Amino acid sequence: MSLLDVERNAADHLEDEDGRLEQDVDAAADLTDEGAAADDAEPERSPARLAIAIAFPTTAAAIMAGGIFAGVGGRVYAGVAGVLGVLLAYGASKVKGVATTYLVILGGLFLIALAMVVPSGLENLASFGKLAGDAAGARGVLRPPVPLSPGWQFILGGLMGFIGFAATWVGLVLRKPAVGLLVPLPLAAISGISVPGPAQIASGIACLALFAVGMGVLATATVVQDDSEKPPLSYELRRAGKGLVFVVIISVALGLLAQANILFPKPIIDPTQEPQRPRTVPLSDVQDRVLFTVKADFRVPWRIGTLDVYNGTDWRTPPFAANRIRAVQKSGVISNERANELAAEFTIAGLTGAVLPTLPNTQGVVARGPSLSYDSRNQNLRLTNGQVQAGIGYQVVAPNFPKVDDLKAITDDPPKEIVQFTDIPPAPPAVEDLLAQARQAGPDKFTQFFFLYRKILDEVTVTGKGEPKDIPPSRVQEILGSEKKEGNPFEIVAMQALLARWVGVPSRIGFGYDKCEQNGDLQECRPRHGALFVEVYFPGFDWLPVTGTPKKAKPSVGTKPSEQQVDPDVQPSDDIAIKLFLPAITQPASVLPQQIIRGILIALPILALLYLVYVVLPLFQKARARGVRRRVARELGPRARVALSYTEWRDTCTDFGYRRQGDTPLMFLDRFADDAEHSELAWLVTRCLWGDRQHDLTLADATACEELSRALRRRLSAAHPGTVKAIAAVSRLSQRHPYSPELDLLLGGSRKRKEEPADAALQPV
Repeated sequence: MSLLDVERNAADHLEDEDGRLEQDVDAAADLTDEGAAADDAEPERSPARLAIAIAFPTTAAAIMAGGIFAGVGGRVYAGVAGVLGVLLAYGASKVKGVATTYLVILGGLFLIALAMVVPSGLENLASFGKLAGDAAGARGVLRPPVPLSPGWQFILGGLMGFIGFAATWVGLVLRKPAVGLLVPLPLAAISGISVPGPAQIASGIACLALFAVGMGVLATATVVQDDSEKPPLSYELRRAGKGLVFVVIISVALGLLAQANILFPKPIIDPTQEPQRPRTVPLSDVQDRVLFTVKADFRVPWRIGTLDVYNGTDWRTPPFAANRIRAVQKSGVISNERANELAAEFTIAGLTGAVLPTLPNTQGVVARGPSLSYDSRNQNLRLTNGQVQAGIGYQVVAPNFPKVDDLKAITDDPPKEIVQFTDIPPAPPAVEDLLAQARQAGPDKFTQFFFLYRKILDEVTVTGKGEPKDIPPSRVQEILGSEKKEGNPFEIVAMQALLARWVGVPSRIGFGYDKCEQNGDLQECRPRHGALFVEVYFPGFDWLPVTGTPKKAKPSVGTKPSEQQVDPDVQPSDDIAIKLFLPAITQPASVLPQQIIRGILIALPILALLYLVYVVLPLFQKARARGVRRRVARELGPRARVALSYTEWRDTCTDFGYRRQGDTPLMFLDRFADDAEHSELAWLVTRCLWGDRQHDLTLADATACEELSRALRRRLSAAHPGTVKAIAAVSRLSQRHPYSPELDLLLGGSRKRKEEPADAALQPV
C-alpha cells in the first residue's frame, strides 16, 4: 500500500468521525461539571467544632509540657498558647490570598510567643531574644521542675502556639481531622518523660482524658448540610454529658490501676538508683581558662564531688536517688555542730555544670544570686535549678582541720550510715603484708591508715594520665607485687582509698581543684588544677581530705606544659625515659611520583565535573529550546501549536528509543497497543493539519492537542523505571534526529521568520 492510499483511507475515516470529537469534549465537560457538583455537595464538618475538638488534645500536650516547670504557671502558659494557636489556625483558614495568609500565620505565631512574656514585665519584651537564649543555654538542668523564667515563657509559648496551629491547620485546611487530633501526641509523650515523678500519674490521666474528650467531640461533630435539620441543643448536651461521665469513669479506673503499679510499673533498672562511672575529658580537649577564683588565706582542696561506691572492680559516683539534697536556708546555716574557723569567698568565672566548689565539711554559705542546695551525702553545694553562670559569688565557712593527736585519740565506731563506706573485698597477699606492717606502726586507725598512705606515695611511681580505670584487688596485687610498682594518678589514689577500707577506716575518692595559682590575694583555678584525693571519715570530725604527692614520677615526653601538672616536690623515677634524636644521611626520594599522583588527583575531579556537565547539558538545552518553540508557536497561532504539541510527543518517544520518523500520526498508532488518548491525539492532529479542520482551527483545538500530548508524555515516562527516565531526560537522540527538522528551524529561529509560509515546516517527515 502506498502513502497516497494511506492518506486516502485516512480522509475517508475523517468523514465518519466528523463531529464526534466535539461530542466527546462536551461529554467530558458534562462529567467534569457533575464531579465538581458532587465535590461541592460533599458534607463537611463544622470548622468551629473541629477547632474545639483539636483544642482538647492540644491542652493535654500543654499539661505535659508545662509540667516540666515549677508550679502551675507552666501549664497555664502552655495551655493559653496552645489555644491561641488553635484560634490562629481557625482565623488564618478564612483569610484570602496566599501572601496574606503566610503573613498572618508567621506574625500570629510570633505574637503568641511574645504575649507569653508580657506577664513577667513589659521591660522583658525588648530583650526576649537574649532571655530565650539564656533559657536555652540552661537546658541541661539537673532535673525538673525548672523555674519558669521569661525566656522559657517565650520558648514555651512559641512551641505550644505552633503545635496548636499545626494540629488545627491539618484538620481544617488539609481536611485530616483525625491526623490533626494526633499532632500534639508526640509532644505529650516526650514531655511526659521529664515530668517529675509525683505529678506523672495525675498528668498522664488528665492528658488521656483530654484526648478522649477531643475524640468524642470529633466523633459526634455535626455535619454541615444545608438541607438537613440540625439536632436540638438539648440532644447535644445530653450526648456530651454521657461522654463526660464515661471519661470520668475511665479516669478513676486509671487512677486506681496506677496505684497498683500496673500502668506505671517500677523499672527493672532505674538510672537514678545506680552508681555511675565517672566521665573525664582530656586536658587537650579543654580550653585553658579561669574556672573560678577563691579569696582565702589558706590552701585546701576545693571540693566538687566524690566517688564513694566501690563495687569490687571500680569506683563510681553515688546514685542520684541516694543523695540527701535539701535547700539551703535563708540564714545560710547548714550545720552548727562545730565552730567555724575557715572562711573562703568564691567567684565563678568559666565553670559549667550545676555543682559549685566549696570547702570540706561546709557548715554555712551566703550566696548572692540563685538559690542553693546542699547534698549531705557528699557534702557539695549545687544550684537548686539551672546551671552555673559567670559572676555567681558566695561565701562558705567550715571548721578547721583537727590535729594528729586528736585523730589518734579517736576510739568510737563510725555511725551506721557511714559503715557502708567500709565495704571491701578480701585483701590480696601483697596488701596483707602491708596491713601487718601497719598494725605494728600503731594501735589506732589513723596511724595505720597514714602508714599505708605514705607507703603508696613513697614506693609507687606515677606514670601516665589520671584517667579512671578499673582497679580490682588483682590490680592492686599486680602493682604492689611488682618490682617497678607503677600506676597512674587515679590508681594511686584509688589504692589509698582501698587500703583505708582494708584497715577499717571509711573512705572514698574526692575530686575537685588543688594547688591553684596565686594571683594577688586570689587563687585562680584552671582545668589543669583538677585533682583527686582520698577522703577518710573519723567520728567527730566527719570527712577529711588527705592530700600528698608521690616521691617519684615518670616524665611525660611530648606533653604540653598546659596539659600536665608540675610539682617541684615530685622527683623523677630511676627509670628515666629519654628521647634521642640522631642525624642520619639519607638519599632524598624523587618527588616526581608524588607530583604525578597529585596532578591526577586534581585532574580527576575536574574531568568528572566536565563529563557530568556534558551528560546533563541536553536536559537544559531541550528545556530552553522547548520554551523558545512554545513562545514562537503561540505567536504563530493554533496551527503551529498543534504541530508543536505532536512534535514534542514524537521527540519524547525518540528519547525513550521509539524512533519512527517515517510514520505519520496514524501509522504511529500501530506501534503501540490500543490507547484512547493516543488515538484521539493522532486523529485530531491529522484533521487539524491536513483534514477538515485545517482551515477553521480554534484555540480550543490547539489546547486539546497540547493537553493530550502532555498526558501521553507523562504516561510514557511513568511506564519506565527511574534509570530509563534519567537516561531519556539527558538523551541527545531527539536533538540529533528531530521528528520535524523544518518545524524546529521555524520555531527555533528569529522573529523575522513569522512572515514566512509555515506549510512546509508543518508537514511531518
